[in-house]
Amino acid sequence: MNSLAYLTTDVATALRFDYWHDVVCRHCIPAASRAMTAEPFEGRLDVRDVGSVSVNRMSAPLHYWSRDAHHLRQHPLDDLWLAFLQDGEGAFVQGGRQGRLRSGDMLLYDAGRPFECTMDARSVYLARMPRRLLLRRFAKAEDFTARPITADSPGAAPLHAMLHETANPAFAQPHSAAAERFGGALIDLLAVTLELQQDAAGDAGAEQGLYARMKAYIERHLEDPALSLDTLAQAHHVSARTVARAFARQGETAMGAVWQARLEASREALVGGRAHSVTDVAFQHGFSDLSHFSRAFRKAYGCAPHTLLKTR
Repeated sequence: MNSLAYLTTDVATALRFDYWHDVVCRHCIPAASRAMTAEPFEGRLDVRDVGSVSVNRMSAPLHYWSRDAHHLRQHPLDDLWLAFLQDGEGAFVQGGRQGRLRSGDMLLYDAGRPFECTMDARSVYLARMPRRLLLRRFAKAEDFTARPITADSPGAAPLHAMLHETANPAFAQPHSAAAERFGGALIDLLAVTLELQQDAAGDAGAEQGLYARMKAYIERHLEDPALSLDTLAQAHHVSARTVARAFARQGETAMGAVWQARLEASREALVGGRAHSVTDVAFQHGFSDLSHFSRAFRKAYGCAPHTLLKTR
């Protein structure tokens, strides 16, 4: 793939958003989406490969994206993505963190974990960064997902300039030696920028990174009835006390977060018609006591789980 451009203005008005959804999912990350404006949808997506990096420039009115466990199972992707909101505003939620974006901000997010995003983007760059290449340069890159990098942050300005430069016709051959070096330099500069954020954030940032990794671990192991404070500590090579402290700083307990994640996933399965019975959905999400599950579900959502099953 060299360079591609997609415009919704070439599509019948009633079909535009469906077309947009298909195009973005094909070139970025499969996810659910919906328009958030009543006006005819007008979007443009320009796609370009530059060495090992793929850069998509998007322009679109306010709309919403959500990538959940269902998409992860069907479309496993293991890359990290960098969003540069050149002009517009947005909000991003992943791993228990919420990042609000304004013009000039950047944000790293993980295709291998669920997320939600609302974007009103007059101009946004979405750059796919191969995980193994970025982690080779900066091993802690995953700790910085869903954290806005403001325009005045160290390293941000040259990274903006390099993303702009990917539109240069000189990169028409995406796998030329020059394009490969440029893509590698882009990954290098992102790694440096993230490392500078780490230096500025200090120990608080490291603890937030641990919290995010543990939240992601919980999402991936909901079906394991043995998931506990101790297993979280062992999986992340820290003490149980460190785990408890990281969750306490976020106003949570570790097991409270586990229970909440299991209940939310169970409810999604019932509402989405992916459960054959209440017993199945309880056991599939790590609950070993059906009556306990039903009581906790009713307390959390104000209804018994079987009522959602019946209205599929």
